[in-house]
Amino acid sequence: MRRWLVGVGLAALFVWSAVQVVSFYREHWTDVVRLPAIAAASMKRHRAEPLALPAVSPWFLKALIATEDRTFYTNLGVSVQGIVRSFWVDMMKGTYAQGGSTLTQQLVRDQVLTTQKTFRRKLSEALLALAVTARYPKPEILDLYVNQVYLGNGYWGIGRAAQGYFGTSASRLSLAQAAVLAGLPQAPSALDPLVHRQAARRREWAVLSNLVAVHALTWQRAHQVYRMPLHLVHAHR
Repeated sequence: MRRWLVGVGLAALFVWSAVQVVSFYREHWTDVVRLPAIAAASMKRHRAEPLALPAVSPWFLKALIATEDRTFYTNLGVSVQGIVRSFWVDMMKGTYAQGGSTLTQQLVRDQVLTTQKTFRRKLSEALLALAVTARYPKPEILDLYVNQVYLGNGYWGIGRAAQGYFGTSASRLSLAQAAVLAGLPQAPSALDPLVHRQAARRREWAVLSNLVAVHALTWQRAHQVYRMPLHLVHAHR
């Protein structure tokens, strides 16, 4: 009798959850369909410089993926490992401070949701990321991300950040410069190289270490790059 009741309870929970998920997608499917238009409007509002991926330094793209979402090209929009790690750390600290979001989750958070750190938002973020991944190819998702991501100092998108911090185009970024910019999404203001140079340099080394971890660099090359000058320019907008 007890097993039967447990079975009924689990079945009811499954049905309820399925209904909630269907209802969520019915409410938010328009956001998924309109995501490119929503992102384009955001870029225009923030005076971002829309760039095609070939116009962006390959090193920036490699460093970004190695640091923010190492399984970007193979995951379904969410990282189970990242979610479990985030949940565990948040439980231990009693906060929602831990990240764990993929690039796709960050994109839908920035364009459709809010930055409020709640369980409900994280769940919505994951559900939307799954739908976005099912609808759009990975290069398009990456294109949308790099053109709208906030990189500190009032710079939205890789194009404006490259010009603003280094006075160069996104395609001509050095590996050292690309590593600095790829480290900014974690904390754009706190890691701003024009304001917090030491913090930015520490983050640069973390990004270079991530490139070594994915076998894109050797340790010897990472140390060489870290010693290279960044050629930062004065802040301007």
